[in-house]
Amino acid sequence: MNLLPHALRELTELGIADTIAELGVEPRALAYYNRFGQPIWHEPRGLDAGYRWPQLSVHRGRLQLALRDLAEARLAEPIRLDHRLVGVTTHDDGTETATFETSAGTVEATTDVIIGADGIHSALRALRYPTEGAPPWGGLTLWRGVTRIPAFLDGRTMIMAGDADQKFVAYPLAPVDADERMVVNFIAERRVEVTGDADWNRAIDPAPIAELFREWSFDWLDVPTAIATADEILEYPMVDRDALPQWTFGRTTLLGDAAHAMYPNGSNGGSQAILDARTLAFHLATSESIDEALAAYERARRPAMTALLAGTRATGPERVMQLARERAPQGFADIDDVIPHAERQRIAADYKTAAGFLPEILNERASLTPPSAVAR
Repeated sequence: MNLLPHALRELTELGIADTIAELGVEPRALAYYNRFGQPIWHEPRGLDAGYRWPQLSVHRGRLQLALRDLAEARLAEPIRLDHRLVGVTTHDDGTETATFETSAGTVEATTDVIIGADGIHSALRALRYPTEGAPPWGGLTLWRGVTRIPAFLDGRTMIMAGDADQKFVAYPLAPVDADERMVVNFIAERRVEVTGDADWNRAIDPAPIAELFREWSFDWLDVPTAIATADEILEYPMVDRDALPQWTFGRTTLLGDAAHAMYPNGSNGGSQAILDARTLAFHLATSESIDEALAAYERARRPAMTALLAGTRATGPERVMQLARERAPQGFADIDDVIPHAERQRIAADYKTAAGFLPEILNERASLTPPSAVAR
């Protein structure tokens, strides 16, 4: 996954960025191409783009394990597994009791605040919105995998090729090795007919997926070979969640994908979850009461995430690829004749502004570290 500079700022201020940085690589650039491998847009990323913090590409599993270890070192209580939330009760004094089902039976825990940071299938969200149903699937299927291939471009560039109907995303997870090869995370994506609920996390044969991209052999990247040589490919539906009118009920609230699961256009979901958590922690540390803190958190984050969710449904910064497809379906000699530079630049800047990581804004934004924590 990608951790963008606004996420790395928060990890830096938490004192854990160096630990996370050891797990991945810092991309220098992001580049968009059409399905013929012709360049549409190229922009620097991370420190090369003028941010005070880098961007990081890291294997999701390695990141999760590192975060678990860091959390266990700081938490007063251990992380408890085998707990499925089935109910929440609000008491007159404002405290909340969470009821869990476990393999040993029903367990209850009473606390000041309950935070549902439990993903797109959030149990807490389902309790608050019991008629919402499954995440809506718009017909795009994603196949994710890790492969080792010859280094492409400069070995530090994240690429996206294609359009709204078919796309290939790839970025390195480790530096180029002595054989001029690198470990790459990829996402192959294609629109298919919607026939019902899509499977999640299903391992499938890479060969049929490589065949879907058989004509995508560019002079700088062999897409079908990258797919075919993956050790494993997992299939996912590309789904999101509709925006909610309210996250907070009593002293319970939602965070991350539980609150605002969105399409991966823009590679921003994980980064926004980190911003949610830091914003919530800041207000809990600085507000006069828990109720005021939860209200301030929702005011700061829910409207922004509602707008960002709408932007990702409109393909976000990847809109330049769709415009190239619509205006020049057979390719082009000069991208400036198809999408003027100013238009491409505006699309990129508009998304950064909506997501909160335009360099000049992020670099000058006030810290989310509470003053009391800085003093300590």
